[in-house]
Amino acid sequence: MPEDVGTARQLWWGVAGLGVIYAGAGVASLTGERDELSKQFLDEMHKADPNFPASTVDVMVLVAFALTALVGVLLALVTVAIAHQLGRGKSWARTVLTVVAIWLGLGAVATMFSFSAVANPATIVAGGASIVQGVLAAGATFLSYRPESTKYFQSHRKRP
Repeated sequence: MPEDVGTARQLWWGVAGLGVIYAGAGVASLTGERDELSKQFLDEMHKADPNFPASTVDVMVLVAFALTALVGVLLALVTVAIAHQLGRGKSWARTVLTVVAIWLGLGAVATMFSFSAVANPATIVAGGASIVQGVLAAGATFLSYRPESTKYFQSHRKRP
């Protein structure tokens, strides 16, 4: 494996780790607004069923927070698995991670423009993680398309 591909794989591990931090910070940020979210959700539920219990809404909000954290961890694990395939010379992994890098790069740019609306420390951590994720993903993608890396991926293609 070329050094650039190995470095790209490690950068993707960093992106995955920052994804877990981003998810945790997002849940922490939402936890501060839990009462407001519960009230809004209860108001919506009361439109459909005036007898809907408030305790059920609280449980549903907590489940939503837990699912958000779980999805963040699962996405990080999938990213690590695809980065492993990148290291094995799989072109499809390079393509998938390129698409993810574009997504993360656009998200980082959007975060930089919306960073003035910082509400709390958790939002700062989530925003910082998003920006650094975009930078790491862009660097990993660049390294994956360097000439030596491209030869590596071409040499691992299945030939009919």
